[in-house]
Amino acid sequence: MGILIRGADLKKLVKEKGLPWTRHHLQESFDKKEIAPDDFSLRDMFRHMTERGGEALDDWETSRRRGGHITEAIHAVDTGAMANITGQIFFNAIQDAMVNDQFIGDTLVSVFQSNLQDEEKIPGISQVTDSFAGSITEGEPYPSVGLSEQFITIPAAEKKGGIIGVTKEALIADRTGFLIERMRSLGKALGIRREKSIIDIAIGAVNPYTWKGEARLTYGDGATAGEALGFINEHANALVNETDIQAAEDIYRRMRDPATNEPLGYSPTVLLVTPALQWQARGIINVTQIREGAVGAAPAQQQIGTTRMPGWAQNLTIASNEWVRDRLLAAIAAGGGWAGLDADLAWFLGTPSAAFVWKEIWPLTVAEEPMGSPAEFENDVVMRFKASYKGVAGVREPRLMVVSRA
Repeated sequence: MGILIRGADLKKLVKEKGLPWTRHHLQESFDKKEIAPDDFSLRDMFRHMTERGGEALDDWETSRRRGGHITEAIHAVDTGAMANITGQIFFNAIQDAMVNDQFIGDTLVSVFQSNLQDEEKIPGISQVTDSFAGSITEGEPYPSVGLSEQFITIPAAEKKGGIIGVTKEALIADRTGFLIERMRSLGKALGIRREKSIIDIAIGAVNPYTWKGEARLTYGDGATAGEALGFINEHANALVNETDIQAAEDIYRRMRDPATNEPLGYSPTVLLVTPALQWQARGIINVTQIREGAVGAAPAQQQIGTTRMPGWAQNLTIASNEWVRDRLLAAIAAGGGWAGLDADLAWFLGTPSAAFVWKEIWPLTVAEEPMGSPAEFENDVVMRFKASYKGVAGVREPRLMVVSRA
């Protein structure tokens, strides 16, 4: 624990500056890492920031030790300001746990806000580029550009969350650190759930992609039954050297926009690999010299040449964590296109932020339930906090990713 933020000081700030200013000032300090959730004492905040809070704590403690009834005045305690600030403290604890340094989900998707919680259709554009080949002469109308039936479908959003309560015993014993850890555990669990959902989409373990209402797989070789996608974004090269990256890029560049038959206009930005391939991937991207010569020839008989990866390859982001391997193992166990393959050898190249999306109905939200709820009478829960998010991962354009099922 660093500095201790005193409840008396918070009460003074709220009284002099108002609750909105105090919350904003605290959030700025959280964002700058000047303070942390562990720097607060719920007991001290309750004592100083609630009406007759000290009396309530003393009566609770006496009642707990000796038995008896709590005075009626305790139920009139106003915890509004404290609940707001406590909710802010817990929100930061949960958010910090959700934004784990090991998570790569945000690298693999672009986020778009939506208020359509059910399955959502996103139409394409009917006007193709060839219609712009000629010039519009004076007096002629402009060609119409409209929405086509070449739509994709984003799945219905899923709501995830949980509730954690603050009991009278926790306040009396000032178990702030314990509650903060419970909040972080909730945040980590929510973060892992979101991470796994995104990775499942990115590796093709879950295939929500539809084209004009027809369900399609995210990855396919164009020949296997059920994989006739109209394009090929799969090959079987192991990740050994720069030629394997080049082979994946060649497949990537060959794919075309289905509506215009034009190049997709993207360069690969991410190399998604399992932890077993991380060092291999870094070595390939950073290679500066290669040996050329007959296979098996002595080094003295080989020529050393200088090579340089193209600009896009030098700037590739290598995305990897243990959840990539875990989700591949789960996909292999489930069968389908991954049956019988080695999870450690799979790798992906492409522009995932354009290929995959995270449809967000609402981001991480922490709502507080103040004192006086039924939970207080039934379970001695003084305050309850609910953390939740609602969203779903989807596939927008699978042509912008290539998989190697080595």
